Amino acid sequence: MKEFLLYTGCTTPVRLPAYEKAVQLVMEKLGVRLTTLKDVNCCGAQYVESVNHVAFAAMSGRILALAEKMDLDILAICGACSGSLKHVKHDLDRNEELRTEVNDILEEEGLKYTGKVQVKHLLQIFREDIGYDAIRSAVVNPYKNIRLAAHYGCHVTRPEEIVQVDDAENPTIIDQIVKAVGGTPVDYNGKTRCCGGPLLAMDEEVGNAIGRDKIENIRAENADGIVTACVFCDIQLTQVQFGEEAGDKPKIPVITLPQFLGPALGINEDSLGISLIKINPQPILKAH
Repeated sequence: MKEFLLYTGCTTPVRLPAYEKAVQLVMEKLGVRLTTLKDVNCCGAQYVESVNHVAFAAMSGRILALAEKMDLDILAICGACSGSLKHVKHDLDRNEELRTEVNDILEEEGLKYTGKVQVKHLLQIFREDIGYDAIRSAVVNPYKNIRLAAHYGCHVTRPEEIVQVDDAENPTIIDQIVKAVGGTPVDYNGKTRCCGGPLLAMDEEVGNAIGRDKIENIRAENADGIVTACVFCDIQLTQVQFGEEAGDKPKIPVITLPQFLGPALGINEDSLGISLIKINPQPILKAH
């Protein structure tokens, strides 16, 4: 059985805890053991990253060093966290001066980064360590007659040469999993575009307009729901469907990939936190 250290990041436990629980249940069902990475800090994504690169590298570097101490690779379930850890690892492995500076900081608590652990986003685990055939074989309650739009998120797939999760211009992992459990993946205009979430701190109006535009493109293809693999994207694509600007059009359910996958594997919906999803996901889940 493969084993990984689970790094949840800051946002997931506070704003989308059901995602974390669903990841644990689905991984267990598919033969992957998870150990929670404890005594960790924020990865420094976006805000610290934009102010002080050394501080950002030290924050993510500490997480990587903690994983080295436990001799296990990291599973990151937040797109921003995955991107941060992968970027910092890339920098530390290639920049000796930065690595020395970060290790001088980490030395205060007996930690050291050497580069021996890997970081994987959840989508990589599904494709590389579990595989589509294994997912298909584990399905006991397949979906039928359901059309689903995948949203991958910017930080999950870009820049492709560093994060190495999927083809940034034509990602397919979520779509392949949707097909493996009996659903039909739907292509739509702007599939690889941003959800608008990262812009909210700078220009909320523009960020939400980008999110609503994506929702309209998905609605135009008559999708029954949206499947995500990023915490921020899930929250953003949900919240832009509320408020005056969204109008009174029917809302499209947004569900995380493990919450979508879980029922097909025979996992009880209550344990997956389905009831906590803001837009009723039954148009998706009733398709069993």
